[in-house]
Amino acid sequence: MAAAKVHISIVVYRGSPLDYPQYRHTALWLRFSDGSPALLAEITGGHGFFEYQYGDNADPATHQDFVRAVDVGQLSSTFTRASIIQTLSGVHVDNDDREYICQTWVQHALEMLKITGDLSEKDYERGVGQMVDAIAEAEDLEE
Repeated sequence: MAAAKVHISIVVYRGSPLDYPQYRHTALWLRFSDGSPALLAEITGGHGFFEYQYGDNADPATHQDFVRAVDVGQLSSTFTRASIIQTLSGVHVDNDDREYICQTWVQHALEMLKITGDLSEKDYERGVGQMVDAIAEAEDLEE
């Protein structure tokens, strides 16, 4: 399969069982210019047991807990599905840090793409900033 341009967004889902900011789930949604199926990349599991996962996802907005898709932008390099999956699998998952969550993984993935020159500083800053805003809009607050 030929390499294609990749458009990346951050998907934010409502937290469960309560919609606290730290429970909001985030993932990367990648769409390919060649019409290949869209891809959702994320870490799943609990503290100490997070694992990188990916799968086809044409439209995360159909999920009942969908809150928002934050547009990040188009990557400057071309990728095949296999190469972007492999690239994102290289993002370190820190199962030793009790503060590490999916939101951290998304930020680190975007930072890695910025460092490699595949994502602009402007797109990185805008994407992470809007992700933080969407997380802060959680409906439940701890007292």
